[in-house]
Amino acid sequence: MLPNNAAQKIDMTPAPVIHQERIGDMVWKFEQASLDVFKDVRLWHENPRILPDLPPGDYHSEEELEAALVSSKGYDALHRSISDMGQLDAIYVWRKDSDSEKYIVLEGSTRVTILRDLARKNETGKKAGKYERVVVKILPPEFGDRERAILLAKIHVRGDGVRAWRRHTQAKFIYDYVEGEKNLMSVTEMAGWMGKSVAWVQRLRDAYRFAIKFADHFDDTDIIKTAMDEFSTLEEISKVTGIGPQLRDFENPKYDQLRDEVFNMVRNGVFSEYRDARFLKQFHEDQDKWTQLKSGEKGIARQLALELKQSGNSVKAKIAAIEASVERAVTNDEHGLDEEDVKHLKNAASRIMQDIHVGVDRFRLDLKGVVQFFESVSKADVQTLQKHDLDELRSAIDYFDNLVKSFGVK
Repeated sequence: MLPNNAAQKIDMTPAPVIHQERIGDMVWKFEQASLDVFKDVRLWHENPRILPDLPPGDYHSEEELEAALVSSKGYDALHRSISDMGQLDAIYVWRKDSDSEKYIVLEGSTRVTILRDLARKNETGKKAGKYERVVVKILPPEFGDRERAILLAKIHVRGDGVRAWRRHTQAKFIYDYVEGEKNLMSVTEMAGWMGKSVAWVQRLRDAYRFAIKFADHFDDTDIIKTAMDEFSTLEEISKVTGIGPQLRDFENPKYDQLRDEVFNMVRNGVFSEYRDARFLKQFHEDQDKWTQLKSGEKGIARQLALELKQSGNSVKAKIAAIEASVERAVTNDEHGLDEEDVKHLKNAASRIMQDIHVGVDRFRLDLKGVVQFFESVSKADVQTLQKHDLDELRSAIDYFDNLVKSFGVK
């Protein structure tokens, strides 16, 4: 027997690191681990970030997936960071059960690709073995498609820099999960998880639907890539006042020719700058300019847009240019606007409203503004409301409802 004061063997193994994160309606617990970047993990073949850049087919090798990630936005900068400082943030991995061969990298594929590249380049020398392991958060087997969508939206839509998806990728992601083959949540739910307004999500969904129609319109082998490259232009066209709704009215044969003309303009590259598509209505109202656009001359919209801007000395033209001017100013101003700036903008809008044409229904204009306001409200906005705010709003809505019941459309 050992004496009472004999040294006892003590287990010095540290307890596993557990991360708690709210994703969706639940707080999840993820165990942190260190895995071999070659033997323990594999890249996700449905990664939204690189899916548009992959060749057609249901299966893609690790080499194809890595090649697409190497060409992705921000790869070189992240490569330098990991080479100098190592991996800073844990990635997310998942597998269905413990019998699965490898974990699937749901978020962090670029970091895995970089670690693999550095490991290959440092098989010998001082840094040998330094890059062969990756720190991960292990998602539980029950972490499903809906939770994955919320996780990715939180990181790649709310995020910025190297993690921010391209506009086209964001739109495809939204479309797939609210209307496409996955169809797992409503537009309102998606907006809430993204921290965006409902109107913002609807706009991207509609723009992607429009891009699908553009791609379906042609038999070109590279038309999918064209739709992706020209997505910002297609988005601008789809929301142009007056002509945009006509182009999106796919069931009405009345606008088939117009849609064919516009789609051919985009395919032929007449819009070298997507912002020039905002003048589409003015172009369409000018027969000469429309004919020039239909000619298919590359970049011709840039010249025609400059002509419109230079000749825009009328009050209507100046008013139409205000939005673009403000957008440019805000984009270039690092300090943002304050209450005084907003006051000036509202005063300018009020002055314009004083001189609208007598035939324009002022009340309906204001009502549309109210509707657009409510469509743009986010979850974060609602959380700031006080009880007296809601009481005033409900009182006003009750008053309006009573008027509609008494005098509105029967």
